[in-house]
Amino acid sequence: MKSLFMLLTVVLALGLQVRPAHAIPLGTLIDTNGEILQGDKRFTNFELSNITISDPLDLTPDDPRDIEIQGFTNLIGEHGLRLVGPFQANSKAPFGSVADLSFFLEYDVSVTDPLFLIHDLRHAFSFTSIGIGSVNLITQAGFPPDVNASIQSVEGFGNNGVVNEDEAFLNDVSSQHMLHVFDFRAETTQPLPGLIVSGAIDVSDIDLTFSQIPIPEPSTWLLLGAGLAGLALWRRHQKSNNH
Repeated sequence: MKSLFMLLTVVLALGLQVRPAHAIPLGTLIDTNGEILQGDKRFTNFELSNITISDPLDLTPDDPRDIEIQGFTNLIGEHGLRLVGPFQANSKAPFGSVADLSFFLEYDVSVTDPLFLIHDLRHAFSFTSIGIGSVNLITQAGFPPDVNASIQSVEGFGNNGVVNEDEAFLNDVSSQHMLHVFDFRAETTQPLPGLIVSGAIDVSDIDLTFSQIPIPEPSTWLLLGAGLAGLALWRRHQKSNNH
């Protein structure tokens, strides 16, 4: 009985981290207007823009179109996308050399159940860096994507760590359109005369997962509206009494 319980626990844990049979290059998703369906989330209309590539021989990947994307489900059961790593930038001598890969990734995300809306976005990745090595991730929601902006930046001098999904990266997204700005950068520096230090950043898979909330029923909107109207009348009454 105990062994059966342990087996069921393992199966459940594996089931919460569902990976599809294969990943799809981002370039293919764009060229074919492809979509990814993971659990109750659908991802469509992938786009790339504002691509910057410096010293491609020192970058992995050296073209964002080659990034592979697959559906992913995190340990708390939220569905989303995985950008398959590693993502690496390594600067070489001489002083001032820079290896940099940056790009904008846009897509639409929706819940397959029409009674639910996208709510929070979480992301997770791990990284190690040497010298001036950094990863920057900026996310915006909306169309045009000018609201709910949030940024995550880490950089080096031997730093390493994990950015996990314990806290939402964006709250109350209330939009289907997402824009992510990724920047993987390494720079060679000269902290002391004659001392040249190369930079490097190495980032694991990057997971982007979404929660959802039910669409409020019409009666809920009516109650909320009545409550706000009542609050406004009460405040007006209080002001008149004060005068």
